[in-house]
Amino acid sequence: MAGIGRSDSSDTSLARLGNVEVSKFETPTGVRLRLRLAEREPAEMYLDPLELEGLTRARHKSFRPLQAVKDPADESLVRAAASERLEHLQNEFALVGVAVARSKSGEALLIRDLNAGLGILLTSKELEALLRARHMDFAPLVDTSDLVAIPEPDIDEV
Repeated sequence: MAGIGRSDSSDTSLARLGNVEVSKFETPTGVRLRLRLAEREPAEMYLDPLELEGLTRARHKSFRPLQAVKDPADESLVRAAASERLEHLQNEFALVGVAVARSKSGEALLIRDLNAGLGILLTSKELEALLRARHMDFAPLVDTSDLVAIPEPDIDEV
């Protein structure tokens, strides 16, 4: 991607979840969430706000990179996430908030679509699985053409 790794960019650490470092990466061309695995096989991925917004639908749509992971965030993490202050990432297509939810049972990355209100908690194992994904794997999550809008009640029928 243009601008990645250039000297006019900034990288702000948000957390370390398991073996994955999570940071907010800002460049002149936009902001991204950077996932970096420094141990074993080095890997990194930059996710833009639209891809992050798509991830909030990953539990409701087929998304192969997360299907193999059988370690979902537990209920205490879900409750902890409700009170977290979100770091906003925005571009012209999407607005998301990210935070780390912490409870006695562990940590998970919270990603919330601030327009639709959808959210997802990703464990460290799920973040590692994302590092093996390709950007084209996100296409089904970013394509919203199959989402059905909830119809509003007809005021004349109420």
